[in-house]
Amino acid sequence: MSNINGWDYMDNRGYVMAGLAFLLIIPAVILSVMLINMVNMDESTNNMIKSDILGHISSDFEASIPDFTREVLRENTANVVRNGQPIKNSRMVIRNEVQAKIDDLKKEYLKYTDVSIQCQIKSVDSASDPYQIQIESNIIVSKHNNSINRNISQNIPFTVSESKNNGSLDESKISDPLPFIKTKEYGGVSVDGDRIKYGSSLSNYLKSKGINNSHVYENASSPLYFKQCPYDPYSSHGKCNMLFNLKNCVDNGYYHKSADGACILCRLEGKATCNHFGLETFIIPSMNTRSEIIAPCSIDHVIFSENGPDGYGTYPGKIVEFQCSTNSSNRLFLDDGHRNKYGIIM
Repeated sequence: MSNINGWDYMDNRGYVMAGLAFLLIIPAVILSVMLINMVNMDESTNNMIKSDILGHISSDFEASIPDFTREVLRENTANVVRNGQPIKNSRMVIRNEVQAKIDDLKKEYLKYTDVSIQCQIKSVDSASDPYQIQIESNIIVSKHNNSINRNISQNIPFTVSESKNNGSLDESKISDPLPFIKTKEYGGVSVDGDRIKYGSSLSNYLKSKGINNSHVYENASSPLYFKQCPYDPYSSHGKCNMLFNLKNCVDNGYYHKSADGACILCRLEGKATCNHFGLETFIIPSMNTRSEIIAPCSIDHVIFSENGPDGYGTYPGKIVEFQCSTNSSNRLFLDDGHRNKYGIIM
């Protein structure tokens, strides 16, 4: 019996020791789980930090593309203003120059980080809104096993707010290159504040094409910078007392959306009309010729068009006088289509 009781005693001690061992294992298991979770949390946190850094870099490159695009547009239009030479394949030229600036930015980033950065400008083209151009790009930012891959489409406006420039060319704005290209061989133009002054060049240009009454554009003028017209709908230009809105539009040198006018990229190539949704503005005749009733239509793409059967697309318009007084006359020549567009009673 004593042996039996002894074995029972030993069995009971074994159970107690096993129980104690098990109780000691539980905290160790819990601690191990906690350590594993902490490691996983650290790895997850690191991944989040890496992802956040990659996101910031990707956003920086995305935000830089519009600034670089406007800078390249300004540089190219300023070159055309200076030399009157059109740009062949403006879309490719703009794309390559924006890409070069992006590549320079990437070099700066690589000085301070070991992140892999790829940013490709895939295309530059006209946008559905003619006051903008469309840039397609791809940005890939990666480090170790983390990466961001984005295809981005941006419609970038190139018109800016108005400012006084004290009679000098404002390099922060984008000039209309078309008049400088078209008149180069006919005497060229000059810049006076935010206006283009044609002198005799526009009259000579029209005379060379045998267009009647071209003399009314002696000393004509037109806007230098692209500025979006605020009068919408456009018919409101004519639907007010003494055509005040039309006069204000002319005085401020606004541009208007046009299915016939050229987009900015085609203007850089010397085209007055194109297949894209473009822009048009008024070219203002001299106020010294008050006798003519019919003369070339005062819309820039009409005057500069070379798409007609005779090598030009210019057609006549009938006189429109606004804010007229005994000492001066503000006048345009508009065909029926443009009179209807701007709400001017025929």
